[in-house]
Amino acid sequence: MKSRTPVTSGEVERLLEPAREHLRQFGISLAITSSSIDPDGRANAVIELSRGGATSTYVVGIARSMTLTSLAQGMPSGDRPLLVVGDRISRRSAEAFREANVQFLDALGNAYITFDGVLIDVRGRAASADEQSPSRSDLAVSRPSNLFSRVRAQVILALLAWPDLAGQRQRDIAAAAGTSLGQTHDVLTRLGEAGYLAGSAVSPARFGELLDLWTAAYPTGLGPHLQVARFSGDPSRPFVREQAAYLSGEAAEGVDIVRPATLTVYVDSWDPKLAIANRWTRNPDRVDNIFVRRKFWTSPRSTEELSAAKAGNAPWPLVYADLMAAGDARLVQVARTWRDDHAGSGPS
Repeated sequence: MKSRTPVTSGEVERLLEPAREHLRQFGISLAITSSSIDPDGRANAVIELSRGGATSTYVVGIARSMTLTSLAQGMPSGDRPLLVVGDRISRRSAEAFREANVQFLDALGNAYITFDGVLIDVRGRAASADEQSPSRSDLAVSRPSNLFSRVRAQVILALLAWPDLAGQRQRDIAAAAGTSLGQTHDVLTRLGEAGYLAGSAVSPARFGELLDLWTAAYPTGLGPHLQVARFSGDPSRPFVREQAAYLSGEAAEGVDIVRPATLTVYVDSWDPKLAIANRWTRNPDRVDNIFVRRKFWTSPRSTEELSAAKAGNAPWPLVYADLMAAGDARLVQVARTWRDDHAGSGPS
């Protein structure tokens, strides 16, 4: 795997200064509240954007190459929204970022930023036109449609995990995704308009691209809505199933991690006996490393097929997304290997 060239503190300041100037044209102020570089060379800047009474705090990811691949190679993670900043974003990458609801700003002023009723959407700026002032029509007060919002992301997960659902009844897709028939119809229509489903297609088109976009949107989209509880504990202990539970992230069965540092588990409903049986605790003096999340999907596979495909795991694209969302550089190659093993071998 090609190593990343470390980002310097000077580079953080260099890229945030033009960002401040571009945002000022919209009446938005940018204040840096903290800035540092972690041992892996990733920027860890936190900024505050404000306009009138609207304010939002972001963690900034500095990307020399503003692509979805750069997100996969280790952007900062956490509870705050991510703002990707770099020298220049291509039209294609900008569209991909918008579809994935990933906010960005490049040194030329191309931007997609939305918070508290404010939307900045600037497109098509090239180096020769970087002195142009944006029109006020670029400033809006409504949020654009997001193909990867929570409910839509559930439908897309079902199609990624079981691609042949795309050729089946919408009722079957809705049952697998845990969504209503109306919601499912809306998502399928939008996927068709975006070119990911075509007519009588029996599986999603541009599968890898759709998976990249879904995974990039997951940490700030569907993921936070699935949180049920957090604990501290020993993820390397044998997992005791006191109820139906599905492993994900580095603790999933088949992931090449000898001693996982975290455990992610999905359940239909929360039963405290699960924490007692596995000796999980809530300790303010320890970092949470056990994450309990809500299971929303229903596998369309038969019992026999599930047994052969490790029924104890969450769907493989969700395992992949949890690995990538961890923000841990050691898991990036593990995630890529997991993806290669499953994306090329059919649904699980």
